[in-house]
Amino acid sequence: MRKMISVCMTVFFVTITIIGCFPKPQDKYDKGYSSNNEPNGNEERDVSEFPIYIDDRDLEKLTFNAEVKMPTSFNINQKLSIASAEPRSWNRENIVSEISNGRQVVNEFSGENSGPDDCYYSYIFDDNSTLSFSLGFVYYYTEMEVKYNYNFYFDSYEFYKNDEIFDEMFSTEDIEGIKKNDALDNASKVISLLDIGDILGEPKIYSMDAVSINRLQDEWDVRDKHGEKAIRWTNDQDAYLLLYPVCYQGIPSSNMNATGENEIISSSSVYFVYGRKGMITFNVSGIFDIKNTVQESLVYSPLDVVQNIKNYYENIILDTEIFVNRIKLVYVIRNDLETITEWTVEPVWLVEGKYTDSAYGGKDGREGKDSIVERPYTILISAVSGKLFQMLAIGG
Repeated sequence: MRKMISVCMTVFFVTITIIGCFPKPQDKYDKGYSSNNEPNGNEERDVSEFPIYIDDRDLEKLTFNAEVKMPTSFNINQKLSIASAEPRSWNRENIVSEISNGRQVVNEFSGENSGPDDCYYSYIFDDNSTLSFSLGFVYYYTEMEVKYNYNFYFDSYEFYKNDEIFDEMFSTEDIEGIKKNDALDNASKVISLLDIGDILGEPKIYSMDAVSINRLQDEWDVRDKHGEKAIRWTNDQDAYLLLYPVCYQGIPSSNMNATGENEIISSSSVYFVYGRKGMITFNVSGIFDIKNTVQESLVYSPLDVVQNIKNYYENIILDTEIFVNRIKLVYVIRNDLETITEWTVEPVWLVEGKYTDSAYGGKDGREGKDSIVERPYTILISAVSGKLFQMLAIGG
């Protein structure tokens, strides 16, 4: 795991990738380019089109050493759909009443996020915990979350994009004095209350114990907003982290947020943190209701994805090396900046890797020699249409 230095704990940890330092496959697709590899809906798919690993070096400076990740139960002969959707609206009064569990609401306020159709509503209980709502979004946090910043240690695309990272950071062992079943039961009550059980997979449960968190603080040199070292944890802060995959047509969310030309690309997420005194925080975001199907097709195979990328680069003289190491089937949510309540849900292949770039070194950037640095390479290719997305920046 890479080291992160002096991270302010008052903001979300976000990884940003700037797109545009190398030729973009999106440009040709924006001009109407399409692949000839469109799946034939009348034929059964050949399993060889869906390898678990792709090694391809046909083009100079474009290398695929990529693992292919798909849901284990995914049927390669099933059709996938691009669908229009709307963000889930909530019965706030009922949810607040149930979550309060006898506590009194002492303050409430609301306002606009991006406009009159995009509003937030917050309720503060007499123990200073807060429950907030917005489009497709419910967030609950307590004073303990505010003080110890639990979500800082896991709620980032940098962590979600590689399943093994959580296994390296946290254990799955039981925490003495906290029952996993209690954590699951409390999470299940919220899931039932919000009526989202049908879109969730089985959760992964991790132990956020003092030993693990203090080790991460040392490795990352975590600082608070004043530049002081973060508060050390004791056993009193131990908690279980429950990560629930959110699925559409059996495909998990990308856990990635990005900006494009006049659109936002976002994801769905559901997690709970449960400690010795009960629920510390939970987040439910990117929840939607499907309206209708826009386009339907058999899934583009990973080999189609590779060929689409190669088709673009074969007539371009690359001045940078591109290495692809992961191709993963996920879904994303897209919405136009001017129509915040109209969402499009789309299965995509998330293609990740790195590319080399020249960087000029020296004091204040005025002296020194050019050096080669590695930067993240990320593109999205529709698993339904085969088209590539125009992305400007990617974050978690």
